[in-house]
Amino acid sequence: MSFFSKKKKGPVELKLEADQFCRVLEDKAAEVKKSYCIIANSDNYNLLYRDGQFLGMPKPFGGAIFPFSQDPTCEGSNGQKKKFHTAKVVCLSKDFNLKVFWGTETPFMMEDCITKKPYSVGARGVFYVSIDPSDAARKADQFYSKCLTQRNADLFNAEALRDFLREAFVMQIGAKIQQYMTEENRSIANLVGLQPSEILKISEDLFPKMKDIFGMYGLTVTDVSANSILQGLVIHPIE
Repeated sequence: MSFFSKKKKGPVELKLEADQFCRVLEDKAAEVKKSYCIIANSDNYNLLYRDGQFLGMPKPFGGAIFPFSQDPTCEGSNGQKKKFHTAKVVCLSKDFNLKVFWGTETPFMMEDCITKKPYSVGARGVFYVSIDPSDAARKADQFYSKCLTQRNADLFNAEALRDFLREAFVMQIGAKIQQYMTEENRSIANLVGLQPSEILKISEDLFPKMKDIFGMYGLTVTDVSANSILQGLVIHPIE
């Protein structure tokens, strides 16, 4: 930056477009005035990172964030600003509730816990996933750190995230179905030709086992998924 370049003073409004679930504003201390602030919206999670350190959500209910102040909730001095180098505010939608259709492109092999015979199993369903609100700041940080920091967070759209979650889900659903069958001491042969009401019961039973499948990403499978996480089973014995 040139010595005579004009420094940003703000305020800068941080908001999401209708189809966005994440936006990042990043600045250098040397390029802004001490009065520079970012106006956060209460509809979103607004996370502050400064010089590589996560500082939580300074304004959880919205308002001005001063990224280079010792206390980010109010304007600091030039002396404070000189102590820091870079800062970014990450905005994540609180309404983020992604609907994901999943299905096994290739059936997986499962051994019957009763007869020990192998079966080919195909499955499909729908689940909904959101940032876990139980510890919003930490969970939102997990989601951003694990899913978005290696990508352009502004361009990583909902469809790309669906693909990412779908792949992780399909890799684990077979093991969860087999675990369920073992715990129920139930033969896979009994799953052939199930009625919709029977599939619904299995879906509701499987849901608690799948709810925290994305916990490492700060995400939770929401309760509305209980009736739809499993919607179909196609089972054939392997001769």
